[in-house]
Amino acid sequence: MKFLLSFAILIRFPRQLGSIKKKPTTRVTFVTDMPRPSLSGFIARRLQFSGKDSFSFTAIRVARVSVCLATAILIISVLIYSGYRHEINKRIFSVGGHVAIRQFTTGSLYEEKPQNQGAPEIEKLRKAPFIRHVQSFALKPALVSTENEVAGIILKGIGDDFNFSAFRPNFTQMPRRKFPAEGEMWISSKMAGTLMLKQGSEVVLFFMQDPPRYRKAKITALYQTGMEQVDDNLVFVSQNLIREMNGWTAGQVGGFELFVSDFSAFESIYERLLRLLPYHLAAEPVTITQAQMFEWLDVIGRNVLIMFILVSVVAGFNMAATLLILVMERRKMIGIMKALGAADDVIRKIFIYNGLQTMGKGMLYGNILALGFCALQYRFHLIPLDPENYYLSFVPVAWSWTGFLGINAGIFALAWLVLLLPVRMVNRVEPAETVRTE
Repeated sequence: MKFLLSFAILIRFPRQLGSIKKKPTTRVTFVTDMPRPSLSGFIARRLQFSGKDSFSFTAIRVARVSVCLATAILIISVLIYSGYRHEINKRIFSVGGHVAIRQFTTGSLYEEKPQNQGAPEIEKLRKAPFIRHVQSFALKPALVSTENEVAGIILKGIGDDFNFSAFRPNFTQMPRRKFPAEGEMWISSKMAGTLMLKQGSEVVLFFMQDPPRYRKAKITALYQTGMEQVDDNLVFVSQNLIREMNGWTAGQVGGFELFVSDFSAFESIYERLLRLLPYHLAAEPVTITQAQMFEWLDVIGRNVLIMFILVSVVAGFNMAATLLILVMERRKMIGIMKALGAADDVIRKIFIYNGLQTMGKGMLYGNILALGFCALQYRFHLIPLDPENYYLSFVPVAWSWTGFLGINAGIFALAWLVLLLPVRMVNRVEPAETVRTE
């Protein structure tokens, strides 16, 4: 207990020691020259390097590993969840934007009333500051026939205003143009496998109308979104084909798809959009048309939150138990320090500093572990996924620094609150009783 002797000298005789003319020893000079606010830190550092064979030393190492694993698991979970949500959102938006605009109709969803591309209300939307891009489209059901198979599909006519850059990551075999020319079509890789087709194959499209009509088309690109309702049904063709089959004039389309500037503020943007639309146009937000996908993402988010709570509770319990063990093991030291005149606040800070140091090292190692793993997964896609069930072929990672900093701040705040509970035991230690029983 050499540091307790130094502590006694510092507490009882700080002025007298400062005026002694004799040559002091190295240790006394260090302690007496030390500022009093750092006394708790000095003793805490001495405790860190003493008693390596004690049970408390093992408990501290276990607590450090616990905090390390908790930090790493939570950071990895948040970054993977952010990546998954980002990738799924990108795929959903690339197919149909954020909002679809079409005329009210009592007929089939795929038999739209024509609109003019240059209508004043649409031009007004193009100039709105909260709209990033507007693209036209037209839908029509059809049958695709090959030598061996016949399947029902939904044709989506697109033109030169198609947001090709947003849809580009979905291609498994790239097209030569940014939108299909007349007589060309883009189909999903899944549909191509079912119908035994490939890039360059020719098919016949049948239109069940009066009178029935058909057209030949050539597959010029293959895509894969991972979304079953899209990959099983949707085929991209030229808008001119839809116009021809519907008897529309040049410049007429079935509707418009809008890409908003900031999806995080989608609700407020959608309300502003509704105020701009005339009565005969209906707005269909992607959160409604793809409600199942967004609900599924919300379920994953709730699971991450539940895991955060459980892991934090376990790590906090380990920290509290470790600090309690440390306090109980150092009862004799606490009693002697109180007998020498140390205040409870000074003694409590010793154990708080110990806990913070243990927690800090655990968080540091956890951050290194999590960022290292995420960097490897981001670069090399080490963990694969089944696209049939998870929509993606690998576990995605997004560098959400807000989530990263939030996890660290949350763990630190929780650990700080947990540390305050066991150090209250210091107040209950009676010097006379402790020294006598020890």
